[in-house]
Amino acid sequence: MGVFNIDNLDIEINDIINISLGKLKIKIDNKILNFLQQGREKLEEKLKEYKPIYGINTGFGGNADLMIPYDKLDYHQSNLLDFLSVGTGEYFPDQYVRAIQLNIIIALCKGWSAVRPQVVLLLVEHLNKGIVPLIPKLGSVGASGDLIPLSYVANSLCGKGKVRFENSIMSAEDALRIAKIETLTLKSKEGLALVNGTRVMSAVSLISLYNFENVYNTALGAVSLVAEALLASRDHYDMRIHNLKNHPGQIHVAKILNNYLNNNNNTSNEYFNLTTNSSNIKKLNKSVQEVYSLRCAPQILGIIHESIDNAKKVLKREIFSANDNPLIDPFNGDALSGGNFMGNHIARTMDGIKLDISLVANHLHSLVALMMHNGFSKGLPNSLASDVGIYQGFKGMQISQTALVTWLRQEASPASIHSLTTEQFNQDIVSLGLHSALGAVSMEQKLCDIVSMTLIMACQAIDLRLAQNDSFKLCENTLRLYESIRSFVPKLDRDRPTDVDIKIISDAIHEKKLNLFLNK
Repeated sequence: MGVFNIDNLDIEINDIINISLGKLKIKIDNKILNFLQQGREKLEEKLKEYKPIYGINTGFGGNADLMIPYDKLDYHQSNLLDFLSVGTGEYFPDQYVRAIQLNIIIALCKGWSAVRPQVVLLLVEHLNKGIVPLIPKLGSVGASGDLIPLSYVANSLCGKGKVRFENSIMSAEDALRIAKIETLTLKSKEGLALVNGTRVMSAVSLISLYNFENVYNTALGAVSLVAEALLASRDHYDMRIHNLKNHPGQIHVAKILNNYLNNNNNTSNEYFNLTTNSSNIKKLNKSVQEVYSLRCAPQILGIIHESIDNAKKVLKREIFSANDNPLIDPFNGDALSGGNFMGNHIARTMDGIKLDISLVANHLHSLVALMMHNGFSKGLPNSLASDVGIYQGFKGMQISQTALVTWLRQEASPASIHSLTTEQFNQDIVSLGLHSALGAVSMEQKLCDIVSMTLIMACQAIDLRLAQNDSFKLCENTLRLYESIRSFVPKLDRDRPTDVDIKIISDAIHEKKLNLFLNK
């Protein structure tokens, strides 16, 4: 296993993903550890003056007007973890927990949280040795950061709570003993530094966005397969059209579609008259334009490419920020009370991604409807059945896809507008950033199944087209995608359960096993 050296806090998204998957261990450079020690010493100097510093020698939140005795400062931090251990719901998957642990490390390494280097090194040991705290998904309102879920990570450092270690669930105390890791005794400020911040919502958002980008890229491949199956005109993807609109996402999608469909010979620009009425109005054998889901795919789906790129920038800024409170200036010890723990950038960004997920789903749903009805499919049998009447083909799969699309429309409602006052009116506005992030996770999983269904049905349409016309041929890149799908699931010759097929292709999408053309 490789080791990633954190020396300048310049980590790319793919590195974070690999660390979260357990593919890389991490190491903290000594210059960062020395900087952490400097910041800690500045705080210790300030504490001797016994001036009020929020959350360190005062109460928390609405109790910030109460001073804590000097000899109780350390206990004040451990007690914080106890009253925050109130999470509910299922536990986060291990990948998410590792990303959370890494995000805490990155934030503390900024040097403005005034924790001892020992705290960061213990976090690194937990991450590298595979100690995964059991963190309930529910409880954060995204103000003062992700207080409740983060308390479970902090507690595990102190030998409290439950963890997964060596494929078993056990007490954190037992895991630390087996792994020969020191149990942390919190000092002033350290509990607050560990639980304050946007580390959970940013970790969940990053993984969700990474998965969504992959599903989105696969969806563009699905659009290309449908265009092949429906003998759609390629003229609509002429780059002159898209360069004149000049949106980078639109141009990106048009280039991808062109590269999937660049040598197609299945369509013809020849038109001939079928009838002429008394007014000399001539009827052509086909329309000179495709419907919008085919013709306008770059204009419709292009904005999502831009949205993903912008979300990456927002998430990277958030992850590499000092996002707890108060911040302690590591150069002079000044305590800066602010609100960097607020997750509004994450919440607004991920609410936007939820809309993007729904837009992709709507688009694919329209394409499937075209393939499934012989009035719009240019000669394909209804429901893509091999023997219409005897067999129902993909009628059931279309109904199931429609159910998923309507679920996504319901779930696309923004979480960030539902702020409620809590915690003694101190947190009178909350971001709900983790709500937005978890919503995107749930939606992305449904979208993946929608894309899977679209790919399966598009391949069936292509098989039927091949049976109709010996001269029908796929372009090189769509052929590669088609063949990779067919290597996992067969053609539907007669009705059979296809839920297994959907899962197989969804897993292949998430595991990046399909042959996609990506325009880098």
